[in-house]
Amino acid sequence: MRLLRLLCVLHFAVAAAPALAGSIAIDRYSELDGTFNSSIPGRVPVLFDQSGTAFTDIGVNAFSNPQDGRITSVAQVDINNADANLVGIGLARHLYTGAIDTSFQGTGKRVKDAALTAVVDACVDPNGRIVVAGMTPGANGSAGNKDLALVRFNADGSDDLTFAGDGGVAFSRGDDAVDHDEAIRDVDCLANGNLLIAGWYDDGDARFGFVAEMPADGTPQSLRSYNFGASNGGTAAFISAAEIDSGIVATAFLTGTSAHGKVFFLSPGPSNYVATASRSPFDVGGGITIPKCLSFAEPQLFGVAMLAPGDYVFSGIRKTGGINSPFVMRAQFGEQLLVNCTAVDNGVDNAYVTPPVALGNLVVIAAGFQPFGSGPLTSRLSGLIAPANGGALTTSSEFGVAGLAQWSYPYSSASANNNRSFVQRLYIDPAYSLMAVGTRVWNGNDSDVAIARFGSTGVFNNSFETVDQ
Repeated sequence: MRLLRLLCVLHFAVAAAPALAGSIAIDRYSELDGTFNSSIPGRVPVLFDQSGTAFTDIGVNAFSNPQDGRITSVAQVDINNADANLVGIGLARHLYTGAIDTSFQGTGKRVKDAALTAVVDACVDPNGRIVVAGMTPGANGSAGNKDLALVRFNADGSDDLTFAGDGGVAFSRGDDAVDHDEAIRDVDCLANGNLLIAGWYDDGDARFGFVAEMPADGTPQSLRSYNFGASNGGTAAFISAAEIDSGIVATAFLTGTSAHGKVFFLSPGPSNYVATASRSPFDVGGGITIPKCLSFAEPQLFGVAMLAPGDYVFSGIRKTGGINSPFVMRAQFGEQLLVNCTAVDNGVDNAYVTPPVALGNLVVIAAGFQPFGSGPLTSRLSGLIAPANGGALTTSSEFGVAGLAQWSYPYSSASANNNRSFVQRLYIDPAYSLMAVGTRVWNGNDSDVAIARFGSTGVFNNSFETVDQ
């Protein structure tokens, strides 16, 4: 396998509103499901038995139904090889009950040394194959600039040797003759089997954002793409994209003289993506006032969910009062663009927000925050309601406590500075449960992946990291 040049990708899940949503009580989605791993009710640790294991992103990537459903996890693993800058890919699969799926690689888990510098996102294609994206060393080695890379596994976790001839591909969007830095920020498995990536490349002067559709066979040349450029003297800092509503929805955060976010609605053309003139781009911040929206400073958008065709919810973070504050933005396209924003006040400085998930009129995000002082990073889940007659989202009084539920993982010993846990993705499964996946860190530096399921029995424990294991 060629050295895989993987990029940072943040995958956002897009969930269409199921027909049954209106018959399901909202408050159940802030309650841990006690039938999911009864030994630690509602929560499952994912252990790869690697010394010094470190994880970044994990995804619950594939479900079928509660009877034969599978939970596929993808993680970055510290493989402790001779090069400290290189990491491995961790794969795991669990049954719907939370038990390890021994039909997956015999043990339910696999670790692969793919000569990567980062593993940041994954998706599962229509054939059940697991696609992993991240970063790989460029011309100057693992400590230098990075290139783009994709790796694909078969549904059983084995290497997919039909992909690029050996299971992985490294490639570049910039000038191959010059060693400039590049990064994938998002990957999405398209319905046609191809791969949608979003990221940026550096030409030596600025970063340029792009989205590109890559062939299903792993050929490094894109079938079509769209370049955002580096407008207003800024650089592309964060790019995301997803297949939704018969097209592509992409977001770009540009830094510079007037840091702002942009939303693009793209349609696939013969050789490139084409921006829908009536919908894109529209600015979020950048000195441009959107009716009925909040005052924006440095708004970053992290993902999108569809409430109905032409009706979307975005999650993001804005600067307010010197701290990062989460918000959700509802954009409705009819005879005119209607945009409404809602602040998600969790009272602390936020490091990130997950892409939103939607179940009927319920929208859920998880905001990771760093409490003021010396407290650990953790997360709070927020539940909001999208009014059926349109308009801004409102806090759900039936979700958690006053619309908030705190992520928690039980540790054998409680230590505010050494034990912490935080959500990195939310998903809605076909049984209409809410899944949260993230990382738990214990004893200061050892980290594991943690999966939690909400929506059945059990009561969410709001005491953070105080439960004896």
